Amino acid sequence: MSSASTALSTGHAAQPLFTPLSTCWICGNNRFRRLHEAPLDFTNFAEQDPELHECYSGQTVWFGRCENCGFTQPQALPALPHFFDRLYDIRWGGDWLEKEFEGTCKDLIFTTVLKGLEQRLPSDRRHLLDVGAHVGRFIYLAKQAGWLSEGIELNPRTAAFAAQRSGCPVHRINAHELADQGRRYDAITLIDVLEHIPEPLPVLRALHRLLDPGGWIVVKVPCGPSQLLKERLVRLVRRRRYLNVATNLVHINHFHPPSLKKALETAGFRDVKVIVGAPELPTHRSYLRKCIARFPRLSCYYLSRTLPGGLRTPLAFNLQAFARKAF
Repeated sequence: MSSASTALSTGHAAQPLFTPLSTCWICGNNRFRRLHEAPLDFTNFAEQDPELHECYSGQTVWFGRCENCGFTQPQALPALPHFFDRLYDIRWGGDWLEKEFEGTCKDLIFTTVLKGLEQRLPSDRRHLLDVGAHVGRFIYLAKQAGWLSEGIELNPRTAAFAAQRSGCPVHRINAHELADQGRRYDAITLIDVLEHIPEPLPVLRALHRLLDPGGWIVVKVPCGPSQLLKERLVRLVRRRRYLNVATNLVHINHFHPPSLKKALETAGFRDVKVIVGAPELPTHRSYLRKCIARFPRLSCYYLSRTLPGGLRTPLAFNLQAFARKAF
């Protein structure tokens, strides 16, 4: 962590800017190897949240890899109250929300998730919960494919938009509260969500409670080692000071195949299978530009899926895990 400022000003006494983390969120080990330093820059919040900007812009946080399970996490977290709630308090406009809903960049991810669930569940089990529903495109597509779809989305703007645009229920409470209400589902999806949540195991355990026996969960996350290698190469070419893999602590959990499998098993899931996940694909109005932009991502995806041991190669930039709740 940088030393530009060292304490938060509170009503009682100065408090440290950061709270150190001593144990791995996945296995509880306390031995880490430092990997990279992540920058914090909240100048975009200067008007919306001056305290966030003034306390943390210019600071850095080190990430370390657990020497036991290989999971990578920050070595400290900001001590500012409700830091992550404030970080994700993004006030999107209506035009942007509509553009996100109509965007097709994640449709390959969505279709592979639905196809995998359809292969694992009988046709009479089609009740799905999408955690982190964002603007609702996935639950809309699932509904079109015959699923009874619901979502969880804590951002009030996106939750309201997702419910209206998809025609599906969107809950503005967390998974723990939903489980306490007695809700149960045949399938639960977390698509590009788990990498954003500090201490992922409690969330996974709550989702285990939300599944009916025999139900399946799907988790799609970036593959930490592959993303780190890619960004190191980009930094060499563009001569960046920092790696763009955890800027502003947006991606706080960095999984690789064994640590993702261990997280799900520790949370109570069985029959865990980790495969290469589909990439997000750039969109352009020009067909030629779209093909050129998509070619490297699709090439890496299909090669890593077909090569022997491809999941363990640097070509596997994303992970997709299926896991079942026991009967």
